Amino acid sequence: MPESPRIKRKEFLTRCGSTFLGLGLGVSCTTSDNKAASSAQTNPAPERTGEEISAPAYRTLGQAEIKVSEIGFGASRTMDPTLINHAFEKGINFFDTGRAYYNGQNERLVGKIFKDKRQQVVINSKVKADSLEKMRRDLETSLSALDTDYIDCLLIHGASRPEHILGEETIEFFSRAKEEGKIRSFGFSTHSNFIELLNLAVEKPFHEAIMVPYNFLGRYTHMLGGSKKEWDADELEKAIKKCGEAGLDFISMKVCSGGYMKDETGHETYRAALKWILRNPYMKTTATAMGNFQEIEEDAAAMGGGGLGQAEWQLLDRYASRYGQSYCRMCGSCEGQCPAGVKVAEVNRLHMYAASYGKDMKHEARRSYAKLGAECAAACEDCGSCAVRCAYGLPLGRKLKEAHALLS
Repeated sequence: MPESPRIKRKEFLTRCGSTFLGLGLGVSCTTSDNKAASSAQTNPAPERTGEEISAPAYRTLGQAEIKVSEIGFGASRTMDPTLINHAFEKGINFFDTGRAYYNGQNERLVGKIFKDKRQQVVINSKVKADSLEKMRRDLETSLSALDTDYIDCLLIHGASRPEHILGEETIEFFSRAKEEGKIRSFGFSTHSNFIELLNLAVEKPFHEAIMVPYNFLGRYTHMLGGSKKEWDADELEKAIKKCGEAGLDFISMKVCSGGYMKDETGHETYRAALKWILRNPYMKTTATAMGNFQEIEEDAAAMGGGGLGQAEWQLLDRYASRYGQSYCRMCGSCEGQCPAGVKVAEVNRLHMYAASYGKDMKHEARRSYAKLGAECAAACEDCGSCAVRCAYGLPLGRKLKEAHALLS
């Protein structure tokens, strides 16, 4: 695959490190708002080693200054109430869901769990950009499913075009919903064309919050659909800074990109990856998918954790290097190479989610794998030498055998 015009990962880490320090973003504030950048410059937090026990910390979101935990729970990947309850017990109060997740049942689960604790949590949900009538119906359906009179923050789900965020009906929908007290804050989430949409949101002010992919790798592969995205890290940082200075707040998603992984010393990477995000004061919280109790413990520990220590920077650097040696980028270069017809990229993608996330994702990955039929990696078990060549040098023969053992 030809070299990308985007900056290389290591250059990205180095450049962002100096950029953030220059902006005074090397702290994780317990009650930060859009003035945090200037206060961080004059009152820098002491560098942490990464071993301290962190306490829950909060920032404010939207014009209503909603108090949100620095780390949020992405409920869309689970239907397990014990995980959501455990996240709440660890001090996480921001829970992200949406009308589209599990055919609406995810909202219903979140509503049921927090029915008697509604004032103690912040619920973020989403509806698709559509006609005014359809969006209003979807909002009423969400309110009913969540068993609540209001949604703290409501986003247009997966905006990709200017009309999704600034169409007349979208503007009227949010304006009326807020006037009626059915939402406290609003904005949009975006997986594509997001730098363009961020710049547009500054030029034509209306929204209060934006959910955007943001992580130290500058790329992600979607855990369900398999879509991939890589972005110009410098341009995204500029757009976020411009939006933040204009009063727009951010919710970060795709925060850990490649999923759960340990380095050669056995250290986990989630906490450092999340602390990297929290260095930016415009990032008010995250929508982090957490698949088990261990991930919740580690993610919650990133709150109030101060700046990244040298050991954590090194950890992220090692992770990024190993990411390149272990994870499929879904570039498609391997397609059609296998004489047995194995769908190599799809098998690798499902393997990553089964191995990296919790039991819900493992079950989902196995169901999807079963649907591959003759195109699964069963033929790899008896294959002496893999004929498929990866453009990035992944050891596909071994990886495909491991995938079949896990997924079959």
